[in-house]
Amino acid sequence: MSEKIKVLLIDDDADFINMMQLWLSGKGFSVDVLYNGEEVVDKVKNNGYQIMFLDLNLPGQNGLEILSEIRIFSKIPVIIFSAFGTKDRIKQATELGISGFFAKEKGFDEAARMIYTALRIHKGLSRLSEEEGRS
Repeated sequence: MSEKIKVLLIDDDADFINMMQLWLSGKGFSVDVLYNGEEVVDKVKNNGYQIMFLDLNLPGQNGLEILSEIRIFSKIPVIIFSAFGTKDRIKQATELGISGFFAKEKGFDEAARMIYTALRIHKGLSRLSEEEGRS
């Protein structure tokens, strides 16, 4: 069996992110959570995540600032999510190389589909399927 896909979720909305973590974990993903941007760069450098979901609106550093820092050293697929994504901010994120935008009002099934699509595109895993996301 293959290793679990490692996902990093970053959002200050604890209720939302904890529900998403439980749901993705139940689908077979290995999921870590951060509630602010303070540790994101170190976590990405040291933990071998394959994909991350990053909220645009975080206290302190916002998602765009964090994404800019990460792009200096990593091409990790990043899916931006927010309940308040403006076209301008999404455009800025796209220019920094995101793999997609997940609106928080969408179901978590959509988040899982975005993970598989992003990994197939960015990691060349053309045969990756939902069953392979589980160990």
